Amino acid sequence: MPAFIDTHAHYFDRKYAALTEGGDPSTREDASREAALVGADTLLSSPDFQSVVCGVINVGTNLENSRVAVEQAGKYPFMAAAVGIHPEDAQGLPDGAPLDPDTTLAALEAWVSDPVRRKADKIVAIGETGLDYYWQPVNKELQKVFFEGQMEIARRTGLPVIIHDREAHGDCFETVLKYPDVRGVFHCYSGSAEMAKELSRRGWYIAFGGTSTFPTAHRVREAVAAVPLSRLLLETDCPYMAPVPFRGRLNHSGLIPHIAEVIAPLHGVTVEDLAEVVNANAETLFGLSAVLR
Repeated sequence: MPAFIDTHAHYFDRKYAALTEGGDPSTREDASREAALVGADTLLSSPDFQSVVCGVINVGTNLENSRVAVEQAGKYPFMAAAVGIHPEDAQGLPDGAPLDPDTTLAALEAWVSDPVRRKADKIVAIGETGLDYYWQPVNKELQKVFFEGQMEIARRTGLPVIIHDREAHGDCFETVLKYPDVRGVFHCYSGSAEMAKELSRRGWYIAFGGTSTFPTAHRVREAVAAVPLSRLLLETDCPYMAPVPFRGRLNHSGLIPHIAEVIAPLHGVTVEDLAEVVNANAETLFGLSAVLR
């Protein structure tokens, strides 16, 4: 089995505490960060894991866990980090207060503006950012302020962006059109095949994960087939969205071959050929060789 680059993971997530404390991960909301990190370390240090994973981008969703993502990336030669503000974190869902865009975005930009510091922190992207109109109530205007603010930081720094788009396809597309110099990836893509083709034509990458393996996800697989191989990336979005036959269980990068086995036939290639192409795409977009060892 070839080794893959997982372009979207969250190894700081507290669901990994279940690996050390036992029980259902969904009931472990009170788990400590320390337990979560120990649980993640159990996976990341496993020889079985490292036999199929040659790279991971650990993606933050707010400033606090972005710092943890950077700390984890510093521990593992195969891990890089992305730092940013997720739309749900921006508006304080489910039980927090909305973030102040001026101070938060200023702090993010101060962090990533120095290329020497970025390389030391192994930061390869801004994100995840974007729009999420699924969870209610939705503060669309605040989400857009954070999204456009991070697109502007990406423009000024030259970093790619990792975009979260959930039930906000039109607004996400319109936003990226405002920033023709910015490129990146639409992660866990759920839009139409037509939009995927247009984004690809404009130089964007499209990433697919566990949803592509779900039996009823015909629309997702149509989008997979519509994206040129040169614009395709693989991800897990772990610990969420585990692929079939592990659906409903704790996800991790070691399960990415199950995603590849579904996606490769949609492009008429072998899993080995797919790994070679998507890994090269990840290197092209994120410049991973500059930070991975």
